[in-house]
Amino acid sequence: MTDVTVFDDIPCELGESALWDGSRFYWVDILGRRIYAKAWPSGPVLTLPVPDLVGSVALRVGGGLVAALRDTIAFCDVDAGTVEVVRTVDTPAGTRLNDGAVDPSGAFWVGAMHMDEQEPLGSFYRLDPSLGLTRAFGGITCSNGPAWSPDGTTMYHVDSTIRQIRKYLVSPNGGVGEAQPFVSDVDHPWFPDGVTVDAEGFVWNCKFGGSRIVRYAPDGSVDRVVPVPVAKPTRCAFVGPGLDVLAVTSARVGGDPAPLAGQVLLLDPGVRGLPAPRFAG
Repeated sequence: MTDVTVFDDIPCELGESALWDGSRFYWVDILGRRIYAKAWPSGPVLTLPVPDLVGSVALRVGGGLVAALRDTIAFCDVDAGTVEVVRTVDTPAGTRLNDGAVDPSGAFWVGAMHMDEQEPLGSFYRLDPSLGLTRAFGGITCSNGPAWSPDGTTMYHVDSTIRQIRKYLVSPNGGVGEAQPFVSDVDHPWFPDGVTVDAEGFVWNCKFGGSRIVRYAPDGSVDRVVPVPVAKPTRCAFVGPGLDVLAVTSARVGGDPAPLAGQVLLLDPGVRGLPAPRFAG
């Protein structure tokens, strides 16, 4: 077991969207409808209640966050306590927006999921800095990710319910190529959840229900398995001044007897990460 410390002991029902801005760590409780922020390494926790389920947050060039709520995109400022809805997303009934991230060009990508995780009704969207919205592809049951290779040419996307991680070639103008298989967890009892990519181009994936994070080489082979003391890790991000600490959000929804379930954990990954890009809108 890798040594693990607790960054913050707020027990989120469904902690997600680990995010580092250079001096502060952000995360969300999707079901608790809260965005949290904490200065590194031991500052006070700031809390921003939001009006709906919040699937993910990402940084903005002008400051603050862009957030994916149930069926809207909002600009949020934890310090000012503000939530400004700037775009409605026409998602099908029974779905909601979930995980999202900003690509190297400054566009925000977010995917939708079926609330009961039974039907492939979700789509994957690209929000341009102009707030124009493009549907990249559909057929998703539970969207997680995305993350990009260090050169920005490969995007990794997860459909957790069908236990698949796929990769896509992407162009600078936001074009997405055909899906290619990257990792399949169909023979395992866990579900692939949030992903991030380190400075060496290796992919880190949280295994929801698997009490582990797996590091994959760019060819999809397993490089390392990192056990964690919670059953449901959800997303990880490289944090700290040197981007050399791995912060892991987790969930207690559905039951997890582990004392640390739902809290943010820190561990030493042995490698460095990449700075999170910022939404240019």
